[in-house]
Amino acid sequence: MKRFHGRQAFTLSELLIAIAILGLLIALLLPAIGASRAAARRASCAVKLKNLATALHIYHDNFQKFPPSAFYNDGQNMGDKGYDLKKVVVGENSKESTRAPYSFLVKMLPYVEQGYIYDQIDFKNNEAFAPAHYALAAKIIPVYTCPDIRGNTASTAVDYQPPGGPKPALASYKALGATTLACLQDSPSVTNAELNGGTLHPYATYSFNTLKAPTQTAILVETKEPKYAAWWDGTTASIPGFHPGKGNVADDRTPTPPAGAPALNIQASGAQQSFITKDQFGGKEDMQWGPSSEHPGLVNLANGGTETRSIANNVDPTVYRALISRRANDNGDIGDFFR
Repeated sequence: MKRFHGRQAFTLSELLIAIAILGLLIALLLPAIGASRAAARRASCAVKLKNLATALHIYHDNFQKFPPSAFYNDGQNMGDKGYDLKKVVVGENSKESTRAPYSFLVKMLPYVEQGYIYDQIDFKNNEAFAPAHYALAAKIIPVYTCPDIRGNTASTAVDYQPPGGPKPALASYKALGATTLACLQDSPSVTNAELNGGTLHPYATYSFNTLKAPTQTAILVETKEPKYAAWWDGTTASIPGFHPGKGNVADDRTPTPPAGAPALNIQASGAQQSFITKDQFGGKEDMQWGPSSEHPGLVNLANGGTETRSIANNVDPTVYRALISRRANDNGDIGDFFR
């Protein structure tokens, strides 16, 4: 009689070995999966920046100029009105010379398929932070949000205290408005100097011809600022490239590259230090971050030709300043800092 032999079961030691091998394979695969996801989020962020830069070009085609980084309900910028950016108050609605303006990102809404929000804004009768606009300012605009930012979607700044209403939503992108804080806050005569850089500025509007080397001149940069990065608010819509407290005095207008560090993820190493203090820009709290991101070791930016690049945190200050400057002859060598 033929005897049937059933399959022999795994022994305990064989089962443990199989589990160990599977665990090892998973451990080897997880970093690669994580890196792939991080690269995908970084690429998605770059696409959003490129779309925003393209929207600025379409706006320029329509109006023969870029928008200012901040504007009022009559269409004027701070230079037109003679206002001082240092005295404009974040979220202010009532007082004339300290009233907060709209951000250039508001003007971009029709060009990033958000025209239905733009059409609801009452520019004629209401200022930027009038109660009628609280709900609109709180709307999350997906194209303005980096996929690597996974924290708060609304500003945590105490300046925005709508009675009974929500706080404004954050954006991940700002205008790279000037080389230093002083150049951002100074008079148009200083701002207009090519070496001081900046294209989207609170005091002035520039045309495409202003960019002497468009493909090498940065105009937009990302940020992970959790307080003063409301897409609605023009008061903080434009930031300087260099940190005011890292070897660059606040009134630095020198034509040579600053000796201090570029403001790229400046808190990533060492003790925490605010990017701009509340005394320097009229907020109730410090602005924590300038050009920054959640992408390890780098920050995405978009230039005047709509191309996007990733700039390393340790970029040479001379190269970095050349990128922000509008001058043609200092934009030639960008080195190996872009990936």
